[in-house]
Amino acid sequence: MDQINQYLAFLKWCLNPLDTSSIEKLMEQLDWHGMKLFAKKQKIVGVYWYAMQKHLKLKDDIVLDWMSSSLRIPPTNKTVYKQCVEITDFFQKEGFRTCILKGQGNALLYPDAYTRNPGDIDIWVEGGRDKVVDFICRVSHPKEVVYHDVDFPYTKEILVEAHFIPAYLENPFLNKKLQKYIAEVADRQFKNVVDAPDGIGQFSMPTLDFNIVYQLLHLDKHLRTEGIGIRQLIDYYYLLKKWAESPLSKEKKQEIIDRLREFKLMKFTSAVMYILHNVLGLEEQYLLIDANEKEGKFLLSEIIQSGDMGKKDSRLSDMRKSSGIQKFLKLEQFKFRLLTHYPSNVIWMPFHDLYVHFFYIKKYQKKYNLPGKKKNSNH
Repeated sequence: MDQINQYLAFLKWCLNPLDTSSIEKLMEQLDWHGMKLFAKKQKIVGVYWYAMQKHLKLKDDIVLDWMSSSLRIPPTNKTVYKQCVEITDFFQKEGFRTCILKGQGNALLYPDAYTRNPGDIDIWVEGGRDKVVDFICRVSHPKEVVYHDVDFPYTKEILVEAHFIPAYLENPFLNKKLQKYIAEVADRQFKNVVDAPDGIGQFSMPTLDFNIVYQLLHLDKHLRTEGIGIRQLIDYYYLLKKWAESPLSKEKKQEIIDRLREFKLMKFTSAVMYILHNVLGLEEQYLLIDANEKEGKFLLSEIIQSGDMGKKDSRLSDMRKSSGIQKFLKLEQFKFRLLTHYPSNVIWMPFHDLYVHFFYIKKYQKKYNLPGKKKNSNH
């Protein structure tokens, strides 16, 4: 068993740490520091550490090494929860309904709400593109408007992205269906108020049924554009377990599958199911559809290469150093690695990206006199 497979096997135990005897032999072989570096690359240190410190007796040097990397996770989570509440209240006072996407909403699904490595705040703001962008530009100084969101410099501590649409597809025919679906379910999302831990306050997050569809769309987009990490798969692991507790889960399951089929996401979903079941150990009864081993192994290789949101992907290093048309061509070349796997969106990407990067974004940059500096995604 190579090192990466050892780290994944130990992660599988961490997600369901019932029997320590099952990993005793594995623990003797583990490179604990190497596993920590792997966990940092994938932004899942908190997931490992939660199980390790709760269920294992570890040597002092291992404890100190891991503790140094995990110490800031709970207080940072608390800060991000507070910011979610504050930003929700801010928009509400200005007459906007909102919904926190991914991030802290996902963190609430974990066994401990302070375990997930926190990232940026993504907030869906009701009102449509022009109304939201105009408001953000009046109250702050964003750097760039992209196809589905605008950065909102509300706080210096945490990057905030205000979404006017939560998801999109490059295929215009599929995207039209998707935006119709989002409009149909939007009201329920803005009304789905949840409590942050320890009385911090409240914010809205997606309903379970919409979240199952939405987060697959989000994973699919990031695979095409940057790459995804194991953290996002663990989010989905806990989302499906929470969904199984819902009294509506059996009734709504076919409806969700029909939506995924409508958006041409079935092959990608089957790849995600493979990783959840075979790599992370999610029980078969929680899976949405049957797993696809071939697609699952391909997706896993992409995840291992890219790290969290593609930040460690060496295949993108040349693209990030480039600019203008050269950068565009390198990015399109990277995206076309997926053509044989997910053709329904890949074939539309160059046309969508040409419009977005050379017409759409420039229009808003000029209208609001924005500097146009690119953002680093950290969802």
